[in-house]
Amino acid sequence: MRAVARNVEVPGGELDILALDGRRRVAIEVRSRTRIEDPLGAIDGTKRSRVKRLALLTGATRLDLIGILLTREHVDIHWLPDA
Repeated sequence: MRAVARNVEVPGGELDILALDGRRRVAIEVRSRTRIEDPLGAIDGTKRSRVKRLALLTGATRLDLIGILLTREHVDIHWLPDA
């Protein structure tokens, strides 16, 4: 996968990352947190639907979600492909 754009503005909002996985266009939404909580929990059904709608405007055929938990001890990255 190769990132081709960041902070992509589309009518109605912004996508964090636009990438290519082979020839497939992928929109990626990223959430990060510094407390012990699930960053992906911040993307509820309403937010997910909104991001999917924005992704379609770019021609993306897949939506991935990435959650990043940052603590003093470590960094946890959770990637949910094809959400």
